[in-house]
Amino acid sequence: MFSYLSRSPIKIKLLIYFLPILVSSVALTGFFSYFTAVKQLEQNAYYLLSDTTEQTGFFLNDKLYTIFEQLVSIENNSAFQYILLDNGQDEGEHRYDDIIDLHKQFEEAYRNHLQVIDSIFVTFNNGRTFNIQKDFIPRHVGVNLNEWLARYNQKDAESSYYWLNTHEDQVFTTVTKRNVVSVFKIIGNLDSEVSGMALINMKESYLLDILQNVNISPNGSLALISPDGVMYSKPLSKEYAIGDEIVNDIRNNANHQGDLRAASKSDQRMMIHFTTLSLNGWKLAAIVPESDILAKASQIKSITLTIVAVILVVFIIMATYFASSLTNPIRYLSKQVKSFRQGNLNVNFQLKEQNEIGVLASGLENLVDSVRQLLEQVKDEQEQKRQMELLALQSQIQPHFLYNTLGSIKHMIDLGEKEKASTMVSALAHFFRIGISRGREVITLREEIEHVQSYLQIQNIRYQKDFEFEIQVEESIMHLPIMKLTLQPIVENAIYHGIKNKKGKGIIRITGRPSGDAAIIEVFDDGAGMDVEKVQEMNTSIQAQNVQEAPVTFGLRNVHRRLALQFGYGFGIRLDSEEGVYTIVTVRIPYTKNEVTNRA
Repeated sequence: MFSYLSRSPIKIKLLIYFLPILVSSVALTGFFSYFTAVKQLEQNAYYLLSDTTEQTGFFLNDKLYTIFEQLVSIENNSAFQYILLDNGQDEGEHRYDDIIDLHKQFEEAYRNHLQVIDSIFVTFNNGRTFNIQKDFIPRHVGVNLNEWLARYNQKDAESSYYWLNTHEDQVFTTVTKRNVVSVFKIIGNLDSEVSGMALINMKESYLLDILQNVNISPNGSLALISPDGVMYSKPLSKEYAIGDEIVNDIRNNANHQGDLRAASKSDQRMMIHFTTLSLNGWKLAAIVPESDILAKASQIKSITLTIVAVILVVFIIMATYFASSLTNPIRYLSKQVKSFRQGNLNVNFQLKEQNEIGVLASGLENLVDSVRQLLEQVKDEQEQKRQMELLALQSQIQPHFLYNTLGSIKHMIDLGEKEKASTMVSALAHFFRIGISRGREVITLREEIEHVQSYLQIQNIRYQKDFEFEIQVEESIMHLPIMKLTLQPIVENAIYHGIKNKKGKGIIRITGRPSGDAAIIEVFDDGAGMDVEKVQEMNTSIQAQNVQEAPVTFGLRNVHRRLALQFGYGFGIRLDSEEGVYTIVTVRIPYTKNEVTNRA
């Protein structure tokens, strides 16, 4: 902390001395106010959620119990018992009275609970079946009694009453699929002399209306959870959907009611309160995102933060104003020093202050003047050094290719091929005319192309047309500046180390094109080529910063070094080759639309 204060501006130090007490007081007050409000909101929301769930559970249990009573009434009806025990021997008036009485029982139950009951169905193993439904026309009515006896009779030895949560109706088959909630009674088993089933289907829409009429939160949902499934008042959005493991935790919870804190599939914090329906043991759970419960807390938080921010802003503005009036001269000098450190040599430190700060500003002004003079001196020395290095590299290249060319001309004369020798001398004269270039070291790419074309003509005569050459350079880059004698050493290298070592006739192709902010000139030959290790060794030698005692390629390294010195180290040459197939030397120079400017 002390180290930070020692490096801080004076203005910051002044503000640090004044602000902590006020900021901490206001912040703590706002924090405790917000914390208390959130806790109260959360507690109120919990009580409301708990009360809503319990009341809904009580109401739902009452409705289910009413339907259950109707099932029990049907089961206890004397006509039901007579028909169940009838083995088919009773064909008299008593049998028809029982059937009529049972149908009256169905009609009464259906009429009294029309909003809830979807259908009623009774079947016995003596082959008799009874049903009632009026809201739809079934395609088929009936069940495989033996399958139902085998499936459900083993589940609960203490009770033969069963409940099925929302499911597709398995008794009344219709064209359009219908979902119902069912309660039924299994009578007997597969081995019993008499057996059967009495079933009441409840409308899923009625139970959903009960759940949907309860508004627990914008993104929350009520879930009726049973061993065989779940009915949601509305689907939870993907962000707040809970996993099967959480549903199982609610389903298997032994408590009559309780609370759970869980995370949704997308890691959103969820609050769950559940209660148990006493009739069938199903769980009614309210599943609510904590973000819904704390939605109003965000408003309180915003108001609290706004008040705190306003108080702090007012005080900070006042404190800053007084601190600035004291520290502005020092801040000005500090800003100028930073600008100077970043390379701006045109800064000044003139102040109207006549105190100690004015003396400091005058000293800094004198110091900057001295630095400017020293930098100009260093710059001149560096430019002289660069020019000397360029000339040294140029002087190393020129004797090399001149020696080889004169040797070729002498060879032609010795063989008596005077016409070819004369042609070579003319090409050499043209070559040197462009090469001299009135003392310029930087020429246009067009001049360099003419220069290397003359060289290729000389070598083509010398090697008795053992190779062909093509030059395809786009006109859009012909005006670009390039170092003189860039392409000639590359072409010479292609002839001596590529074409010369190839069986048969070869080709040298020079192409050029713009590429982004650079121009790319490629010298291709289909000569002997190089393996991967040799290419890597050559590129390393060419682009090395320090000159080796015995570089792998003397001429190409000098070409690269001259380009890098002239245009920057992002430019130069690079080799690519495949042994026995080809070699490509890529020259990269800056691309601009301006005409060449000579830099001797």
